[in-house]
Amino acid sequence: MTRKTQAKIIFHACLAAMLLAGCMSSEHISREEVAAQSRSDAVVSGVLFERDLDTTASYNIRKNGLVVIRFDASVPARTYTEVVNTLRANPSIVGVQATQAGVEVCPLTH
Repeated sequence: MTRKTQAKIIFHACLAAMLLAGCMSSEHISREEVAAQSRSDAVVSGVLFERDLDTTASYNIRKNGLVVIRFDASVPARTYTEVVNTLRANPSIVGVQATQAGVEVCPLTH
């Protein structure tokens, strides 16, 4: 085997090891976290759909289970307050952070 061939094999082995390490990074979530996110997703999508907000609100569920929800400017304060309170009261939801037009609404008070 030539040195050039050995160098190629070593290069490809290192590349494979780096890719494998990336797949095992902490950026991936566990099965339990996936299940918790799925439960939270079902709750949030249901609440938004029931209130006809599925086109005027968007959300993301973070790895730690926090729901980050953004309401369109057309959503009245009373409506988004009810939604946030409903979500915060649900045991499947870890926490809720809500914004409208880039401003936090319904902040938690400590």
